Amino acid sequence: MEIKMLTKEEDFPKKLEFNYEELKEKIATKAEKYHDLVYTDDTISDAKEDRKTLNKFREAMNAERIRMKKKYLEPFNIFEGQVKELIELVEKPWAAIDAQVKGYEERLKQEKHAAIKQFWEEQESSVKKLVSLDRVFDSRWLNKTYSMNKIEEEIKAFFATTETEIATIEELNTEFEDQVIRVYLKTFSIAAALAENKSLLEQKAKREAYAEEQRVKKEEAEKARQAAANAQPKPEPKPVQQSTQSAQEEQRRPVEVQRKPEQVTVDFRVTATRDQLQQLKAFLNNNGIAFGPVPSETKEAA
Repeated sequence: MEIKMLTKEEDFPKKLEFNYEELKEKIATKAEKYHDLVYTDDTISDAKEDRKTLNKFREAMNAERIRMKKKYLEPFNIFEGQVKELIELVEKPWAAIDAQVKGYEERLKQEKHAAIKQFWEEQESSVKKLVSLDRVFDSRWLNKTYSMNKIEEEIKAFFATTETEIATIEELNTEFEDQVIRVYLKTFSIAAALAENKSLLEQKAKREAYAEEQRVKKEEAEKARQAAANAQPKPEPKPVQQSTQSAQEEQRRPVEVQRKPEQVTVDFRVTATRDQLQQLKAFLNNNGIAFGPVPSETKEAA
């Protein structure tokens, strides 16, 4: 069942000969002439004729090329069709045999997969509660060249490594243990798990620092408010309402010019943040309380 070529390859024409050199020389001479030729409005009709001549030559050459290609490929096309016909004769039996071979190979893979699963389940490891076989299954294990001994060694090594690295994480006594173990089980990288723990601790520290900063600001603002409130003069008590007779007598008295409340000047020192001093300044302005630097003589007296 092999092809034996009855037509010898040495009988194939090595070259299709024609007046190539003669045509090449003539065409080169003509092309050079046309290349340097400049047409004017008066000679544009000559340009059209020259274009027609050259185009006719192009079409003739191309037509001959196509004709010879078909003629030269004709025996090959017949040969190709016959070969395809022979291939079709063996296509169906080949497909039937191929299906049986693939079915046999698939059955072996299924049996090997079952053996791997059984070995996995027989191992006494707490890791099985956290990781399924599918998570770590290597498709290469099903290859015929991958021995069961090597597969069993790799599974044992995986259990040992994972148990050790999870124990390392637990020894950290970190409050983020669940998140860190979750990252480890996703990547099976102790480096990634430790990096996650470090990141979570840094985020917590930043949150606590921010909360403490806000607490201090609030406390200082409250102190400034109280200091401003203590520095404000207390309002004078309202006069007790007089009786009708006393009011009439009061009306008969000469009208006195209403006096402004007595102002009191108090010098004091305030220790606060810039934000708190701005709040204190706004409070004094809003309540019409005059303030300014302590006079130099007062400082000397103090």
